[in-house]
This record gives sequence, C-alpha cells and structure tokens, in this order.
Amino acid sequence: MPLKTQLLTELDTVIADGNRLEASMRMESMGTYESSIPEPEFRSFVTTALATIDRITGSESAYSKTLNLEQLSGALSVPGYARVTMPSIIGALTALRGAVDRDLLVTLEDQLRASIHDDFLQQAKALLDASYYVAAMVVVGGVLEDHLRKLCGNRKLTWTGDGSLSRYNDLLKGKAYQQADWRRIQSIGDVRNHAAHGEYAKVKVDDVKDALTYTARLLSDHPA
Repeated sequence: MPLKTQLLTELDTVIADGNRLEASMRMESMGTYESSIPEPEFRSFVTTALATIDRITGSESAYSKTLNLEQLSGALSVPGYARVTMPSIIGALTALRGAVDRDLLVTLEDQLRASIHDDFLQQAKALLDASYYVAAMVVVGGVLEDHLRKLCGNRKLTWTGDGSLSRYNDLLKGKAYQQADWRRIQSIGDVRNHAAHGEYAKVKVDDVKDALTYTARLLSDHPA
C-alpha cells in the first residue's frame, strides 16, 4: 500500500473517532463539557491523535507546535481537559489530512527512503570494514536497485515483466543520467549478481569499495 494511502487511512480513522467523541459532548450550565462516553476514551483519543501528528510530521512541524504537544500531554491528568482540547486537535488532524491529500507532504516518503538507504549503506560499510565484502556488495546492489526503481517511478517510466537493476538502468539512460553512469551501474549490477549467486571469486574488494562510493554519490546527485 502506498505511503500516502496509509497516512490518509490512519488520519481518517483518528478524525472519525474524534468526531464521534465530540458529537457526544454537551455544555452544562456551569460551562463544563459533559459526555456519556467515559473520560478515558477522550484521553485515549488525545494520546492517539498527538502521536499520529508527531509520527507523520515530527515535533518541529507547524501542526505539532500549534497544538503544543508537550503542554497537551501534560494536561491529560486534569479531569475534563481532554474534552476541551477536542476542537483544536480535530482541526489540526483535518488540516494535516488535507496537506497529505494534496501532496504537500510528498517529500515524506522520499525522506524515509533516503534515511533507510543511508542506514543500509552504513551497514554495507561496516560489513566491508569487517572483511565481509561479498555481503556488503549484495547490500549496496540492493540499495542501488531500489533507488533506480524509484527514479523510474517518479519519471513514469514503465516496464513489462519483473523489474531489475539492469532494466531500470536501461530506462533511465539519457533521461536521468548519461551513458557513462549507465555503464558504471551495469558494472555494479554485474558484481552484485556475482555476489548474490555465489560466484565469490569474481567479487573483488576494490570493486565493492568503488560500488559503495559510487552508489552514495548517485543517491546524492540524483535524488528520487
């Protein structure tokens, strides 16, 4: 399931729960909000909503700062406070859903992917430093293939049958990069295939080092 669809589904679920709780509220003569729904359900909603906003946008986003998450979280110990916060939280969730739906947070998936790729390249370097260069080559090749697949997707480049590093590379030649990069990527793909299929004698340490350096640079020069 695409990340955007997952986020919209999650937000729709939380917003619907918030609307259900808010619809049960009534203001009493003393200016307090009462509801037939127990207070713990309101507190559970606030906690879930705040966690959702923080997970999707981070604690430094405008959505988080507007709500002042730390203050709201601390105030949950005050009886009835969760009910008072309902309009603000539902409003923030609705605004966030609109931003996700209009692709204003379109960079989120790319940021997550970039972070994962960085982690895998760091793992590959650790394997290489520990002399597990064949395993390192498999990891580097996997990162490179996934990145090329994403580049093809962003450019609406399609293929028939199963995708592969070589197939993605052919599609991207002349569109994302030129023949020199295409040739280098083909070479890396060949070494990755040797490593993945047990042809260890064909995998050289220097080739793995070069592949790791080149892949890191390609991800930087051609972000997905």
